[in-house]
Amino acid sequence: MDKKNAVFRYIAYAVEMVLAFVLLSTPNLLPDIFGAKPALLLGIALSIATFEREIPAMIFGMVAGALMDFGYSNALGLFTIALTVVCFLIGWVANNLVKANPMNYLLTAAVVIGGLYMLYFGIEFYHVADRWTYFQAHLISRMIQSLLWSAVWYFVNRFVYHTLSEET
Repeated sequence: MDKKNAVFRYIAYAVEMVLAFVLLSTPNLLPDIFGAKPALLLGIALSIATFEREIPAMIFGMVAGALMDFGYSNALGLFTIALTVVCFLIGWVANNLVKANPMNYLLTAAVVIGGLYMLYFGIEFYHVADRWTYFQAHLISRMIQSLLWSAVWYFVNRFVYHTLSEET
């Protein structure tokens, strides 16, 4: 029964990712708030990694990163590689060291989202003259929105995990 539930969980996670990708990649569907749209896939991947084991977390992180790279990054592979590693580590830590709760998740998400966007900024805009203007106008807003949406995805995926898990 647990394998059947795991398949349904993975299907639910995949549907979340596809819907988030479609929402963000469809022009004029969602408005830009303070010059940017949130990275919904980032919050989905981090919340999945919090509840699943290392390998499924890594796979969903890789898929989310590939969709992010395909959707809005010129640094192809940056989010794919980074989210694969980060989600594996979060999956391992959440299953072996730290109990998954909203406060731990939000702290982890804030560090990861800030770190990934700083890495993206450093790689993508190191040669641009007005890079700080872009950072202030777009990336700060994107980081904050991504963190807020990440909290929403945490509760959605916690519900999915506990509903379709044999542990509860």
